[in-house]
Amino acid sequence: HEIANLFEGLYAAGRWPVDIYPNWLRYGLTFLVPVAFAVTVPAEALTGRLTLQTWLGALGLTAALFIISRVIWKIGLRNYSGASA
Repeated sequence: HEIANLFEGLYAAGRWPVDIYPNWLRYGLTFLVPVAFAVTVPAEALTGRLTLQTWLGALGLTAALFIISRVIWKIGLRNYSGASA
């Protein structure tokens, strides 16, 4: 039940533009829990309000998450032992 409340809270936080939040919360919603990244960046791009700083941050976050996922994937493949392996 508490996890459902957490997701509802995150969803509610993503309903408004990230600019209305204080800087510390804006950073957290953008990079720690990327709710703002998933909601605000596409909306800013569609409306022509995407700044170079936000674009570079989005690109950097995307690259970092891709690299992390590849490392975890390779570790998983190395440690995998299937039933027929």
